[in-house]
Amino acid sequence: MPRHMEGESAGDRESVNVFEIGGTLYFKHYFEGDDVFAKLREYYNGQQYRFEVPADDFEQLMTYLRGHGYDLERVDKIEEFTVAVEQYTSHPENIFKASVFQAQTAEYNCFLLKDKSSVEEAVYAGAEELTELDIERPF
Repeated sequence: MPRHMEGESAGDRESVNVFEIGGTLYFKHYFEGDDVFAKLREYYNGQQYRFEVPADDFEQLMTYLRGHGYDLERVDKIEEFTVAVEQYTSHPENIFKASVFQAQTAEYNCFLLKDKSSVEEAVYAGAEELTELDIERPF
């Protein structure tokens, strides 16, 4: 059964952060219902556990998901969702599960995380917010 109900407002829909990198839109979320996942299957990267949507397909997908109780929210300032861990050091446990995209700089492994609560958890566990570091931006 779809999550969307007639008369539902935007506040009733579940928000999913979407990040654009190099012309592709990335997001990570568990969508309820086989019909929703079936529609998204062609965009799912099972090795990275994320969805990768070409910019040309995004509006149509966003409309479909809105009708099923989800709002795809494009994030403009992805650095606010990015944490960094010095290379060759241990990573906080949740970082891989919440990571939408990963990249490296000369000294850091950087992780774009799916939401602000994941950023807070990673920082609490020892990661550093990218906005607090004076390093090149990886994305």
